Amino acid sequence: MGSCAGYAALVLSTVDWGEARSLDFIFPFYGWRTRPFTAADFNLLRQSLGLTATVGAVVLAALVSNAAARRELQQLRGEAAVSWCHLRQGLQMTGRERRWAMVLFAVLTVLRLYFSLTNPEYDDAVSYEVFVNKGLFATTAYYPIPNNHVFSNTISWVFYQVSADFWWCMRLPVLLISTVATLGWFAALKPRIGFRAATIATAAFAWLQLSLYHAGVGRGYWLVIGLAGIVFFCTLRLTEATPRPRAAWVALAAAGILGCYTVPTFAYVLASAFSWLGLCFIRKGRWRQLFFAGLIGGLIGLGTALLYAPLLLVSGFDKFVGNGYVAALEPSVFWAGLPAYIWHNEGFLAGQRTLGALITLPILALTGLLFYLAHTGQLPAEHAQRLRRVGRPALWFVALPYGVILFQHVFPPERVMLYKACFFFILLGLVVDWLLLRWPASQPLRRALVMLAIGFAAYESYSVIRVNPAARSTNGAYYAALHWLSTQPASTVLVPEPTHNLFFRFYAHSRERQRPWHFDNLQQPHARYRYVVAFPNDRGFFKPRFPFAPAYHNSEVDIYVVPPNYPLQANAWRHD
Repeated sequence: MGSCAGYAALVLSTVDWGEARSLDFIFPFYGWRTRPFTAADFNLLRQSLGLTATVGAVVLAALVSNAAARRELQQLRGEAAVSWCHLRQGLQMTGRERRWAMVLFAVLTVLRLYFSLTNPEYDDAVSYEVFVNKGLFATTAYYPIPNNHVFSNTISWVFYQVSADFWWCMRLPVLLISTVATLGWFAALKPRIGFRAATIATAAFAWLQLSLYHAGVGRGYWLVIGLAGIVFFCTLRLTEATPRPRAAWVALAAAGILGCYTVPTFAYVLASAFSWLGLCFIRKGRWRQLFFAGLIGGLIGLGTALLYAPLLLVSGFDKFVGNGYVAALEPSVFWAGLPAYIWHNEGFLAGQRTLGALITLPILALTGLLFYLAHTGQLPAEHAQRLRRVGRPALWFVALPYGVILFQHVFPPERVMLYKACFFFILLGLVVDWLLLRWPASQPLRRALVMLAIGFAAYESYSVIRVNPAARSTNGAYYAALHWLSTQPASTVLVPEPTHNLFFRFYAHSRERQRPWHFDNLQQPHARYRYVVAFPNDRGFFKPRFPFAPAYHNSEVDIYVVPPNYPLQANAWRHD
């Protein structure tokens, strides 16, 4: 907790109160404004966090000086080393297995790199322009929209200190994170469910449309996926009555805090994990472990609150929990829309929004059959053990978020639930592995599975590609207009439309940094504007009425060059 408080105090120490109050000017189109906190509020929080960090350091020093505590720390280091060794062993394979794994991993990495380089900038353009390039404090404390995945954007801010290049600081970090998370999932799964099932589960999830998209766009969802994996495997470890639980408890706490700091909806992951731990501990009468679970849950909540302290001071708790993505629906609206939401959500998480649930339902039915066969002793012992130790908790992680949703009366976007697909594909891996064990000599079955896998990978890859051309054309038009401006004499530019303003600023900072830029969203009194930007064909709310044609025109942008002596006044245009 001391480290969380220390980090938050460090963030607050990077600015003074006046700079903290200026965040509303980052992107003035947001109607929402930061909280009216005073200099005294700002300094009190910074001092309180600093004091908390100091107390934490003193307590840690006192513990280290105690012989019993030192023994516990030594045992923790030993357990962590053993866990790391087991993870490395998960990447050890036979020659044939290694060849298959390397081919799949190489193709996946090339595909991710391609999407990373070619996906048109949109969501992560907002992250780059509104948060990352505005500094650590803005990244940590400014929350006008849920787009600010704070921990992910903080990692991007670190990369930004090396280079302001957009791909370097936004796309490369998530490419590295998705690569490490994929290897981690496979390495942790393989010893538990075998090479074939682990390969199917990891590869199928990695080729999912949403997985490919978010591995190539600078958002926090692959960070959530990796941290959800840590939470899941710590949960498995703790329910196995291991004599070495320290490392699992510590990793669970760390992943829980960082996951919630990435996206608050990581609470779905934690709800699944702690409810499963609670059920297992109660069923086995492990009351001491149940107490530890409650303690770790409380520490996760406290650590998360400390990390979010700058954000809560500046942006406020209401904004943090009151955005439209988590707003509760009216009961009648919620229950009427629930069946369609589940169908389309589960469909998209299985690969296709409309028909994907036709994949989900058979796999769940076959999983139920496997549970029946295991219960009646008709399943090989090794497969029954895999199903019991991994399949049951995976199914719990698939299903429990819907229980939370029923309580909340909300419909979270599919990307929020993307992590959940990992656990569904574990079930898929177990089912396919059983089919191949049940009919090992069936060539038609093998050919059918291979064709389905190729078709799935091709369709998911194409699904990412097919949504790019329209966005690439639109964003290309914004960049072309700004590039044209970069060839003209420098002057203040009036850009009243929010979309134009955002993308002009974005491309000015990421691609046209060789000259200073000044963009106004509103006409300033007595200001003279040489350039005025609007949508063509009377689109948008800003509709200039000049007696001359735009000097630059494309499908998304008109740029008017105003003569030096032209009386540019507010009545020269109209706003709708």
